[in-house]
Amino acid sequence: MNKKEWANIACLLTAMIWGFGFIATASALETFPFFTTLALRFSGASLLYWMIFWFFKPSISKKGLCYSVISGFFLFMAFTLQTIGLKNSDAGTNAFLTSVNVVLVPYLMWMLFHKKPRGIQCLASFLCLAGILLMSCSEQGLRFRNGDWFSLGCAFFFAFQIIANDKASKEADPIAVNACQMSVAALLSIPCALMVDSWPEIVSIKAVLSMAYSILFATGVAYFLQTWAQKYTDASSASLLLSTECLFANFFAILVFHEVKTWTMYLGGGLIFVSILLVEAKGLRLSNPLKKSKISSEEMG
Repeated sequence: MNKKEWANIACLLTAMIWGFGFIATASALETFPFFTTLALRFSGASLLYWMIFWFFKPSISKKGLCYSVISGFFLFMAFTLQTIGLKNSDAGTNAFLTSVNVVLVPYLMWMLFHKKPRGIQCLASFLCLAGILLMSCSEQGLRFRNGDWFSLGCAFFFAFQIIANDKASKEADPIAVNACQMSVAALLSIPCALMVDSWPEIVSIKAVLSMAYSILFATGVAYFLQTWAQKYTDASSASLLLSTECLFANFFAILVFHEVKTWTMYLGGGLIFVSILLVEAKGLRLSNPLKKSKISSEEMG
């Protein structure tokens, strides 16, 4: 397997960690207010990354630092708008609109950096979005409200975060990138928490463990994997594979909460799986040993 294939696997693993993170975050939010949750999550991850940074002392260029700071700002804005949207809409519509970034990334890369998306990337992204739509629908369907504009704005910020992270990952070590971007997100979250939230009177062990998972795995490990992966794979493929978080979240909801799913959800999961195969098939064609052998023979001839 080449580095791009390993990078795509890392993106799927990140989505899996985030999928289970939905359960942990929901549990943490039962105790901690939203901005306090963000402040603890990003501050804890930032401290962890700076400890590792101090030990390994990875390098980072000025351009890498700039992209990392921008990525941290986009990350904070995406989470904030997602929560505002969720408070003023239903979970299914919010999840679907948030995942629109899977379609936005290829075209934003085209507009900003003149990287025209391949046909198979466009097909895979729309299949994935269709799958997410089916998995997000309730029995009443998707209902659009005023709060959905915040969810759509969240999708744009997540798309820009993936693009900024893509640029940062090419300029600096993943540890350095995340130390910077988590610090920015933490510095933006802390004042909001102090102004808006109040500390809970009782903090349960369950809430502490949920927060620990969010800090160590859903933020620390997951964003390291994402940043490392984006060094070797393109932003369009990364956005699609990361969006499978929705698929894993539903899978873990079945395992943990024994939630009953409809046939539309299973169909949606199937479409997401097909979109993953399309992305992986593109990489497999490039790494096919017979094709490589043919190219080598033509070059020698």
